[in-house]
Amino acid sequence: MVKVDLNLLNIFVLRVKKSKIVYEGDTVGDIISQFLKEYKDLLDDSILSKNKKKLNPQMVILLNGRNISYMQNYKTELNEGDQLYISFPISGG
Repeated sequence: MVKVDLNLLNIFVLRVKKSKIVYEGDTVGDIISQFLKEYKDLLDDSILSKNKKKLNPQMVILLNGRNISYMQNYKTELNEGDQLYISFPISGG
């Protein structure tokens, strides 16, 4: 297992009251699972999936600045010191 920083952005910071949490795991899914286990009671329906066991698929998850949906999604393997970011998608005009 490797240590990685989970950086929280926008609504996640407001709900959890933290901007960074250090977790250990082998994949992106390991880290997100730990985060949800610890904080799901602070997150609302717009952030969680219908069964409240996963993040809403619209949430943006970046690994070292790259969207995990262009990698191996939750199965993406991690390296020591990686930076994960989760964000609520925001758009504007």
